[in-house]
Amino acid sequence: MRSSRIPPAQARLYADIRRLLSTLLRRDVADPRIEGVVVTRIEPFHGGHRVRVWVHRAEIEDTEDCVARLNRLAPHFARELRRALPRRRIPAIEFFWDASIEAGNDMVRLLHMLEESGQ
Repeated sequence: MRSSRIPPAQARLYADIRRLLSTLLRRDVADPRIEGVVVTRIEPFHGGHRVRVWVHRAEIEDTEDCVARLNRLAPHFARELRRALPRRRIPAIEFFWDASIEAGNDMVRLLHMLEESGQ
Protein backbone atom coordinates (compact mmCIF):
# COMPACT_ATOMS: atom_id res chain seq x y z
CA MET A 1 0.00 0.00 0.00
CA ARG A 2 1.39 3.37 -1.03
CA SER A 3 1.52 6.14 1.54
CA SER A 4 -0.32 9.35 0.67
CA ARG A 5 1.78 11.34 3.09
CA ILE A 6 3.49 14.36 1.56
CA PRO A 7 7.16 14.96 2.45
CA PRO A 8 7.67 18.08 4.60
CA ALA A 9 9.52 20.02 1.87
CA GLN A 10 6.66 19.45 -0.58
CA ALA A 11 4.08 20.31 2.07
CA ARG A 12 5.86 23.65 2.61
CA LEU A 13 5.92 24.26 -1.14
CA TYR A 14 2.16 23.61 -1.40
CA ALA A 15 1.51 25.87 1.60
CA ASP A 16 3.59 28.61 -0.07
CA ILE A 17 1.70 28.13 -3.33
CA ARG A 18 -1.63 28.40 -1.53
CA ARG A 19 -0.57 31.54 0.34
CA LEU A 20 0.86 33.23 -2.75
CA LEU A 21 -2.09 32.28 -4.96
CA SER A 22 -4.44 33.77 -2.39
CA THR A 23 -2.44 37.00 -2.48
CA LEU A 24 -2.34 37.02 -6.29
CA LEU A 25 -6.08 36.45 -6.51
CA ARG A 26 -6.70 39.46 -4.27
CA ARG A 27 -4.05 41.66 -5.89
CA ASP A 28 -4.10 40.82 -9.61
CA VAL A 29 -7.68 39.90 -10.44
CA ALA A 30 -9.69 42.85 -11.73
CA ASP A 31 -12.49 40.84 -13.37
CA PRO A 32 -15.64 41.33 -11.22
CA ARG A 33 -16.85 37.87 -12.26
CA ILE A 34 -13.97 36.26 -10.38
CA GLU A 35 -13.19 38.89 -7.76
CA GLY A 36 -13.43 37.57 -4.22
CA VAL A 37 -12.49 34.00 -5.09
CA VAL A 38 -10.62 32.24 -2.29
CA VAL A 39 -8.40 29.17 -2.36
CA THR A 40 -9.93 26.48 -0.16
CA ARG A 41 -7.33 23.75 -0.68
CA ILE A 42 -4.52 22.53 -2.90
CA GLU A 43 -4.00 18.89 -3.89
CA PRO A 44 -0.96 17.56 -5.73
CA PHE A 45 -1.52 15.01 -8.49
CA HIS A 46 0.44 13.44 -11.36
CA GLY A 47 3.31 12.81 -8.99
CA GLY A 48 3.43 16.42 -7.84
CA HIS A 49 3.90 17.78 -11.37
CA ARG A 50 0.45 19.39 -11.20
CA VAL A 51 -1.70 20.84 -8.43
CA ARG A 52 -5.44 21.06 -8.21
CA VAL A 53 -6.38 24.41 -6.74
CA TRP A 54 -9.87 24.28 -5.24
CA VAL A 55 -11.58 27.67 -5.10
CA HIS A 56 -14.86 29.09 -3.86
CA ARG A 57 -16.73 32.37 -3.81
CA ALA A 58 -19.99 33.13 -2.08
CA GLU A 59 -23.02 34.10 -4.12
CA ILE A 60 -21.80 33.24 -7.60
CA GLU A 61 -24.08 32.07 -10.36
CA ASP A 62 -21.77 30.69 -13.05
CA THR A 63 -19.11 28.57 -11.37
CA GLU A 64 -17.97 27.00 -14.66
CA ASP A 65 -17.24 30.41 -16.18
CA CYS A 66 -15.35 31.43 -13.04
CA VAL A 67 -13.15 28.31 -13.15
CA ALA A 68 -12.58 28.70 -16.91
CA ARG A 69 -11.43 32.31 -16.39
CA LEU A 70 -9.09 31.27 -13.58
CA ASN A 71 -7.62 28.50 -15.73
CA ARG A 72 -6.97 31.07 -18.48
CA LEU A 73 -5.07 33.13 -15.88
CA ALA A 74 -3.08 30.08 -14.65
CA PRO A 75 0.02 30.90 -16.78
CA HIS A 76 0.15 34.37 -15.19
CA PHE A 77 -0.13 32.87 -11.71
CA ALA A 78 2.56 30.26 -12.51
CA ARG A 79 4.91 33.00 -13.76
CA GLU A 80 4.36 35.02 -10.57
CA LEU A 81 4.89 31.93 -8.41
CA ARG A 82 8.17 31.15 -10.20
CA ARG A 83 9.27 34.74 -9.57
CA ALA A 84 8.34 34.56 -5.86
CA LEU A 85 9.67 31.06 -5.26
CA PRO A 86 13.12 30.99 -6.90
CA ARG A 87 14.93 27.70 -7.48
CA ARG A 88 11.75 25.79 -7.00
CA ARG A 89 10.05 23.72 -9.64
CA ILE A 90 6.50 25.05 -9.72
CA PRO A 91 3.86 22.46 -10.62
CA ALA A 92 1.28 23.25 -13.29
CA ILE A 93 -1.87 24.82 -11.85
CA GLU A 94 -5.41 23.72 -12.58
CA PHE A 95 -8.42 25.33 -10.89
CA PHE A 96 -11.53 23.47 -9.72
CA TRP A 97 -14.71 24.64 -8.02
CA ASP A 98 -15.05 23.55 -4.39
CA ALA A 99 -18.71 22.62 -3.93
CA SER A 100 -18.12 21.22 -0.45
CA ILE A 101 -18.91 24.59 1.14
CA GLU A 102 -22.37 24.69 -0.46
CA ALA A 103 -22.91 21.08 0.61
CA GLY A 104 -22.00 22.01 4.17
CA ASN A 105 -24.33 25.01 4.10
CA ASP A 106 -27.15 22.80 2.76
CA MET A 107 -26.54 20.37 5.61
CA VAL A 108 -26.70 23.16 8.20
CA ARG A 109 -29.97 24.44 6.67
CA LEU A 110 -31.41 20.93 6.77
CA LEU A 111 -30.41 20.51 10.41
CA HIS A 112 -32.03 23.85 11.29
CA MET A 113 -35.22 22.81 9.49
CA LEU A 114 -35.28 19.50 11.38
CA GLU A 115 -34.66 21.29 14.66
CA GLU A 116 -37.50 23.77 14.00
CA SER A 117 -39.93 21.05 12.92
CA GLY A 118 -39.16 19.04 16.06
CA GLN A 119 -40.31 21.80 18.41
